[in-house]
Amino acid sequence: MKLCQKMEIFSIGRIYFEKQPKNKVLFIIPAGIIFAGAVIFLCTRGSGDDSVCKENVARLQALENADISQTEQQLQALKQTSGSDSDASADNSETSVLSDVQIRQVFAGSVIIGDSITESIVEYGYLDTDVVVSKRGLNVSAADDQISTAIALSPSHVFMAFGSNDLELYGSASSEFVSDYKEQIKKIQTALPGVPIYINSILPITDDAIAQTPDLGYYPDYNEGLIKLCQEMGCTFIDNSAIVTDSSENLYEPDGEHVIQDYYPKWLTHMAQTAGLQV
Repeated sequence: MKLCQKMEIFSIGRIYFEKQPKNKVLFIIPAGIIFAGAVIFLCTRGSGDDSVCKENVARLQALENADISQTEQQLQALKQTSGSDSDASADNSETSVLSDVQIRQVFAGSVIIGDSITESIVEYGYLDTDVVVSKRGLNVSAADDQISTAIALSPSHVFMAFGSNDLELYGSASSEFVSDYKEQIKKIQTALPGVPIYINSILPITDDAIAQTPDLGYYPDYNEGLIKLCQEMGCTFIDNSAIVTDSSENLYEPDGEHVIQDYYPKWLTHMAQTAGLQV
């Protein structure tokens, strides 16, 4: 530790001990340790310029003639000058992914309807079949049984996630896909008036996967159709593309269409946040 830093620690400790009544010594010792640690933190976080540390020492020494409340205010100002507050604010702005327990709590009473991508929510153990109503290989036009099951559960929120299998079924005819999707939404709205419905986007598909199956390349057209459908039907469109495109890791399975387990907590968190679901 530099001499400048040692001086700063000594100075702040001395100020706090001298400013406090003698009968509060036992309480001041921990406070002194905390403030000393804070000074070490502020100095070591600096750019390494000794002049900055010396300036801080001078400011602390000037506090000897101030009362303790002024001292505390000055120390807080010193911390802010060093950038600690801005760093904390940045940390708090980051979105936290829900834990496994929180996922179960926030989705209790809701229903998620979909195909194999949705089914993996159960396979990975995040939610159970009382929330997730899905079937591997399912397309939206053939989802009558799943829609009926979901309605019977009387959910507070309905999330739908179709399109992965539909791309190969409908091909370039995205309008037919949207029309069939609309019919399923109508069934839910008729049976569950007032229950909010959320429509998940079709995830981006890799170039390699599209090269092997060209119909997969129509996914942007399908998503555009779903956006307009949501506007027409009073539903909420959930765009999940940023989860995979902004990730520092590859979240795709080798087929370039399905996603690995790491995707699911992020997806569930995004759905919950969009719907305003809280623990």
